Amino acid sequence: MNEEQDLSELQDEQAAVESEAVESTAAEENAASEEAAVEAETVVDPTAELQSQLLRLRADFENFRKRTRKEKEEWSQRCLENVCSDLLTVLDHFDLGLQNSQGSVEDVVKGFSLVREQLGSVLGKYGLQEVNVEEAVFDPNWHEAITQMPSADIDEGKVVAITRTGYRLGERLLRPTQVVVSSGAPPAPEAAASAEESE
Repeated sequence: MNEEQDLSELQDEQAAVESEAVESTAAEENAASEEAAVEAETVVDPTAELQSQLLRLRADFENFRKRTRKEKEEWSQRCLENVCSDLLTVLDHFDLGLQNSQGSVEDVVKGFSLVREQLGSVLGKYGLQEVNVEEAVFDPNWHEAITQMPSADIDEGKVVAITRTGYRLGERLLRPTQVVVSSGAPPAPEAAASAEESE
């Protein structure tokens, strides 16, 4: 019986070892499947993280665009306010000139001349300058020729008269100066008469 008991204990031990081995194998398989799941989550995580970063960058960029647009509009509005407030003084002086225009014509002309100078200085403060064309050669970049006129005193291609003043803001042309350009000396009366006879 002792042998049977030993055999039975041995079988029990063997069954226990086999049971532990099965449990150990099952635990290892569970651990391996958990590791695989964690690895799968890790693989998915970088994609999700990149998408999250992309969404944050898009939102930041959109906020930047809105803020920049708003700052630009505010800056433009402030510039316009500055120009208008400076021009209000000129407008006030025009009103005063009109109210006091019952005086002599000379006084009215003098008043408007003063207002014109003041307006020019206010606009000059912001960089507005007249395009200088006195005795200049016609330049299509700065001048607009409205006609040609023969002139014995002024060489061909030079400005004879200014019909409208041109202005520039810094180096940018706002409005070209309208000019009359010399076509050179008029034809001699003899040449004109012989030209008429030949017709």
